Amino acid sequence: MSVIPAFDLHSDLFLRVLENDLDIGEETPWAQTNLPRMERGGVAEQVFAIWIKEADWPAERGTARALRMIEAFYRTLDRYSDRMALATSMAEADVVTASGRIASFLWLEGGSPICGELDLLGAFHRLGIRGMTLTWTTNLPWAGSGTDPHEPNRGLDKFGKSVIREMNRLGMIVDISHTSERTALDAIAESSAPVIASHSGCRALADTPRNVSDKLLRAIGDCGGMIGIVVVPQFLSLGWEPAWDRAAEASKQEIAHMASQYEQGWAHPEFRAARSALLQKQLPAKSMVTLDTWLDHVVHAVDQAGIEHVGLGSDFDGVWSHTVGLENSSCWQAAVEGLARRGFSPTEIRMVMGDNARRIFRQVLG
Repeated sequence: MSVIPAFDLHSDLFLRVLENDLDIGEETPWAQTNLPRMERGGVAEQVFAIWIKEADWPAERGTARALRMIEAFYRTLDRYSDRMALATSMAEADVVTASGRIASFLWLEGGSPICGELDLLGAFHRLGIRGMTLTWTTNLPWAGSGTDPHEPNRGLDKFGKSVIREMNRLGMIVDISHTSERTALDAIAESSAPVIASHSGCRALADTPRNVSDKLLRAIGDCGGMIGIVVVPQFLSLGWEPAWDRAAEASKQEIAHMASQYEQGWAHPEFRAARSALLQKQLPAKSMVTLDTWLDHVVHAVDQAGIEHVGLGSDFDGVWSHTVGLENSSCWQAAVEGLARRGFSPTEIRMVMGDNARRIFRQVLG
């Protein structure tokens, strides 16, 4: 089967560039996303998240952190302009991919860097940001997260609804991954453009608030949006995390010795990748999360939302664990083969691999 161009709706690669001085042009073993791996995987378009952990970078400090990550992105573009380029619309992306380069979109993951100001949202748009995941794991004053234990059912307030309207006006894509269901439904009701869940799984298969319910899947389809199915194991199978924790407990001494070999200890990316590989080998077969587990979520999302509303949303480099068969961005063509085994037609495979995302980006961004 020929290579099917992939459009991945979420990678945290530039967190690793900023924190670990990663050179994405090299085949760095611990990085799940880099240029060699994207190129081998047939990635044509990639969304790169500008992610801020609000607890560590509150208020204006988070805005400054986001700006530093955006600058790291632009410096990387300058260095590898022959292999990747910024896209702020699908028209620009088409030009970039026609030249054999990867079209790179910028995204805010979590609305904390706008500090409750629409002017800052506009400023980020001028810097190239073309979408925003409304929340991360904790509530904002104006929007509820699905994983905040204090008020898990918060929706959008008056200002939050004005954020949706301003994103529509600017031509930014509203992203409801991480949000509470109420926030997600409020956003869909308020938005005049399709809304997406860039990197989530199906709650019917893994009942965690991080995932999307069948009701919300249908609402996403009805508004013309889509879900990008995440590859993070704990969002694909609830049996994975307890098994992982048991393996970590059983390997505690070996892990401590391993960490001592690195100057940065637990913070060193090579250690974290080595620890992940060690624990992965110890998982029992029944607790493994594999390409087939991911395909189950694709099939379920298609059943609920429709084939036009499902795509890829890896979350590569946002976590250190992996799904077997989808370990990194070089593996997307294995997804093509898996979809074919599940009975998807060539046209449907192209839709899931990228055409659905391209349609929505073209509609919203131009």
